[in-house]
Amino acid sequence: MEIKIWGHEIREMIKNHVEIAYGLDLDSKELDVQDLNFVYMEREVVHKKHANGKVKKDENGYWLIDEDKTKYVTKYGNLDDDSELSIIVY
Repeated sequence: MEIKIWGHEIREMIKNHVEIAYGLDLDSKELDVQDLNFVYMEREVVHKKHANGKVKKDENGYWLIDEDKTKYVTKYGNLDDDSELSIIVY
């Protein structure tokens, strides 16, 4: 089963969570939830290569990952009405 949540629904959930968790009345306050940004880490994989530049493969034919050169990079995104969060439940 796939659950899809749209950007405006996520903003409403965040607003409700802040009201419940922190006891704030956000209806009477000016709150800008239109510009929601998030930061996430993404792994940039580097594959091992032969001297001629071809990617090395293991005995099953999968590309070998060079763990020493692979790193995590900080990436940024923002949440607008067109954004969608998909959750797949098995």
